[in-house]
Amino acid sequence: MSEIKFSVVMPAYNAAKEIEKSIESVLNQDYTNYEFLIINDASTDETEQIVKKYPQIKLITHEGNKKAGGARNTGIKEATGDYILFLDSDDFLATRDVLTKLHNIIGEERPDIVYTGFEAIGEAFTGTFLPTEENSVLEKRLVEWNYENVWDVCWNRKFLLEKNIKFVENRFYEDFVFYYKGIMQAKSYKVASFPVHIYYSGRPESMTTNINAKKMQDFYYNMMELFEFCETISKEYQEFIIEAARRNNSYANRLLDMMKRTIEQ
Repeated sequence: MSEIKFSVVMPAYNAAKEIEKSIESVLNQDYTNYEFLIINDASTDETEQIVKKYPQIKLITHEGNKKAGGARNTGIKEATGDYILFLDSDDFLATRDVLTKLHNIIGEERPDIVYTGFEAIGEAFTGTFLPTEENSVLEKRLVEWNYENVWDVCWNRKFLLEKNIKFVENRFYEDFVFYYKGIMQAKSYKVASFPVHIYYSGRPESMTTNINAKKMQDFYYNMMELFEFCETISKEYQEFIIEAARRNNSYANRLLDMMKRTIEQ
């Protein structure tokens, strides 16, 4: 079996307090055919100085802040691996053999995506969440899987480039658009039924904890972009996306109800 190269892509903005644990979880992997890209998204703290202590890391610094979506797009553009694994700067890889196990699952088939599990620790929710063959069928993913995280999917870089799947930039909730555009276009997938990430949920400073007018506006624009995309794939997916957004963005229920009435007309 030919060896797979992974690209671990980490956006980082003012991450000095927690980034070293994330970095160590990557550099301690027992699988060695990978590259580690950290995109410093115009941090104003010591993030850049910390990352520079690790010569194994490819550091890219933005002059202006592009939010996580823009940073991840830079990572995709600069990556050279066969598969991309996104990792946030305050999360970390679950075990030392994560990349080895992913390599073995991907095999020679080289699917478009690999669904992976994660362990959540924190105030919002805790537990281990694993994909299965049953819940990874597209319809199940759209209807039943409650976590639209780009980091619990391992992405075939060639697939992303061929389908021109990119993150929306300078908006919040950028994961939502990328995730659904990706899984709805994937023609092949595999399932890694083990935790790849350790995720900290419900941090007081997190994006989903603090809601404001800008985030509501971005949520609306992202939903409309997904609706237009669904017109080219399958219009029936629009209702699935509304329900997925409702599960994870209960504050926006009134807006979602209005959208649903619009597509039903």
